[in-house]
Amino acid sequence: MKLGLMLGLFGLAGCTLIDQRTFAPSPEAEETSFAQAPAAQVRVDPRPPLLVIDYATPEPRYQELLHVAVRAAEARYGNVQYDVVAVLPDLSDTARGQARAVAVMRDIIASPVPAVRVHLALRAEPALAASQVRVYVR
Repeated sequence: MKLGLMLGLFGLAGCTLIDQRTFAPSPEAEETSFAQAPAAQVRVDPRPPLLVIDYATPEPRYQELLHVAVRAAEARYGNVQYDVVAVLPDLSDTARGQARAVAVMRDIIASPVPAVRVHLALRAEPALAASQVRVYVR
């Protein structure tokens, strides 16, 4: 028993504890790796949107137009999928963008479209003056 314990202790002698230094050896190493990383490019969706709701106006009235657009898409494509994307100038107000996208999603479901065919997304587009919700079909 004592021999097994002593062999176990000798086996652990070369081990080190895992802590923050294991994954980030020095703050300088992290800073240089981030500083050398290329800037992220903004990906723009190449698809034309079915509908763009611009929130430059505080309470845009889009429901009627959305209903007509959804009915036309349903008549033409049958089991069409909808991507409801909140597009923000920056990601500082994601909660409001999400709430707006969810409201548009609920309006699509009320058109009536099964909820499994409506997908939500959120992205930043710095060139925008005001936030938008875009509805795409796929």
